[in-house]
Amino acid sequence: MISTLLALTVATPALAAVTVKKGDTLYNISQRNGVSVPRLRALNNLKGDFLKVGQVLNVGAPKPKAHVALKPAAKTVAVKKAPVKTATVKKAVQPAKYTVRSGDTLSKIAKRGQISVATLQRANKLSGTLIRVGQVLSVPSPGAQVAAAAVPSLPPRMEARTIYTYRTVGVHDTFVTLSAVAQRNAKLSPAQFMTLNKLSVPWVYPGMKVLLPMRVPVPIPPAPQHPPITLNATRVLGISVQVIKVDLRHRDVLVSPVLPQQGIGSSARVNTLAKLSGAAAVINGSYFHPRSYVPAGDLVVQGKLLSWGRIPVALSITPDNRAHIGGSGGNWAGVETVVASGPQIVVGGVVQTNAGYSAVFRDPGLFRRAARSAIGLSSNRDLILVSTLTPLTTTEMGKVMARLGAREALLLDGGSSTGLSWNNRPILPSIRSVSYGIGIFVDYAGRRYSRS
Repeated sequence: MISTLLALTVATPALAAVTVKKGDTLYNISQRNGVSVPRLRALNNLKGDFLKVGQVLNVGAPKPKAHVALKPAAKTVAVKKAPVKTATVKKAVQPAKYTVRSGDTLSKIAKRGQISVATLQRANKLSGTLIRVGQVLSVPSPGAQVAAAAVPSLPPRMEARTIYTYRTVGVHDTFVTLSAVAQRNAKLSPAQFMTLNKLSVPWVYPGMKVLLPMRVPVPIPPAPQHPPITLNATRVLGISVQVIKVDLRHRDVLVSPVLPQQGIGSSARVNTLAKLSGAAAVINGSYFHPRSYVPAGDLVVQGKLLSWGRIPVALSITPDNRAHIGGSGGNWAGVETVVASGPQIVVGGVVQTNAGYSAVFRDPGLFRRAARSAIGLSSNRDLILVSTLTPLTTTEMGKVMARLGAREALLLDGGSSTGLSWNNRPILPSIRSVSYGIGIFVDYAGRRYSRS
């Protein structure tokens, strides 16, 4: 099998190119052209996310010029079989193939094809409504009969989602068995599975870690109650604050730490992080070492633990956007995003004072009046991010968060690190560079990750 795979060759189409314009980011270009950010970096030998206006980027094979036309229903032909009866025979029609583009949903594709969403799901063995850019779907003709696929039964109010997680290769695992899982769960070919894991040959060994898509049962999210993200400049308890609210019920919202171009151990101002990432909003993150810029607490990005420390509480978010503030003892299994920060200034809706903080937070500088940023939850689907340049104590910031409806809230870094960017525009520019920010992405169509 291995020798057969090695002998495979694929004809490579000519690469399409785009010219970088003012305001472009790798993320925006990836969304417009249906290619991932890592793929863009690989195609253009980029080490980071920095782009220059006028720079020409390869974006992979050119997009098709038009949507695949969906075939009309076959005509019904009456055929006489006996003097007594007349049978109706339908001509067999192969389903049309359609490649998912940015902005597509199952509902839109089904409507264009004049079929139901359920029919489209059965034709493609989908248990949910999540699709990704570049995915190829079979679109039956209107009126075609599609047998219901046998899918594993799920508990009530649960659905299956494709989540990527790092798995340790076992003694009985082979490249063939693992790539078969990737094919079954995410329609990845063996070559795509190799690219995903940066494998130069189709071979794995016990103890090696591979990124593998898995179909995971998760709760069906409630219907959204608000826009995905809003910004409001207001006064709370007489204090001028900038308030961002995020409705995590939207499937295409992603909350993730945003790192500087050189990664952990480097720094950048908040607005620079916003430009690099293309996030709709970015707020400064938690504390960091003033010389090494290494975060002081645990930091999990796309299911990877990038930094760890002594801070005992954190915001954690699962791949299906369920958020929690609290401790875990460092066990972040099943979590996509973690930002350890603190102290926890609101617990169960009650404002905490210095005496209630963990013994970790004893630096006198923390309690002096300063500009503040904080992050909180009014429910596990409602995220609140707040920044203010008004000098406040930790307790006063807790009162602001509680008045805004936060049941749980963590203090982020403050002082000269305080910063907030909205749609690539600095609302509160950070004076100093920070080790990372917290970005809010909307219309996110990429992979979701889970820590193993």
